[in-house]
Amino acid sequence: MTYKFICISLIVLLTICTKLYADTLRVEDFNEEINVKILEMNEEYVKAIVPEKVIGSISIKSEPDQKYSDTVFIKANGKKRMIICKIKKITKKPGSVTIQIPREKVVAIQIEFPGSEQDSESDWGDILSTREKGREHVPVDAERLKEKIKEELMSELKKKHNRKDAEIEEKIKDELTVEFERKQQIKEDMFEAENYGKVSGRMLNKGKPLPGCQVKITLLEKWGLFGKPREGKWFEAITDEKGHYFFEKVPPGGYKLYWKPPGESSWIRSIKMEPDFFVEIGETSSVFDRETNIRTIN
Repeated sequence: MTYKFICISLIVLLTICTKLYADTLRVEDFNEEINVKILEMNEEYVKAIVPEKVIGSISIKSEPDQKYSDTVFIKANGKKRMIICKIKKITKKPGSVTIQIPREKVVAIQIEFPGSEQDSESDWGDILSTREKGREHVPVDAERLKEKIKEELMSELKKKHNRKDAEIEEKIKDELTVEFERKQQIKEDMFEAENYGKVSGRMLNKGKPLPGCQVKITLLEKWGLFGKPREGKWFEAITDEKGHYFFEKVPPGGYKLYWKPPGESSWIRSIKMEPDFFVEIGETSSVFDRETNIRTIN
């Protein structure tokens, strides 16, 4: 009775182990199928449980700067091969080692699902095939995967270069715009210096600066005893807090000064219809301080 129980137990155990490690994989430079249990597979690594019976020895190293510093010696069909990996777990009962193998080192994978049949004639050197719920997926080739990653890296590098080129081009455009504006300003300043003058002055009220006073200067085209006064171009400004006013780009000639203090409704000027000051090209004409408290002509 005991003998029968032991035989039945061994048969059951062998059946369970066979089903547990029904998946297979092949690694680079080792053209032998290794019975494993595939746990996870992505573009970086393949995670699998390797049974004790195919393991010769293991070596675990602590290398913080390396993802795959461990090694496992595998036995298959009388051959041995060292696999570079990362050991994740060691189980004593039943004896097994859970490892992560770099994806580029895996040549082929085949996963056994309940109710499916293994394709014994699959070309292990060319494809990585998986089955899920009886439906086959497009196989993934390790070399094609590396090429795809390479293409993605080249694409990202190209995009980075394009962005850098665009930034450089934009910077050059900005610099050219600034340089163009600077040259235009120089031209305008030169033209102004060669064709116009400037005017500055101050308005007072009882000897104190008068802010907010409107000031107008008018070009006199004719004046004197034998000509009827005639006004031409005119310019307006308002005095600042210190009573100062300032005019730029004023054509040369004789000008009459008008002012309108706060509260006044009409312009005021001196009695004589003659120039109060003259503007010279490239010069700033400083008009004498005007006392607005003295009544003249509205």
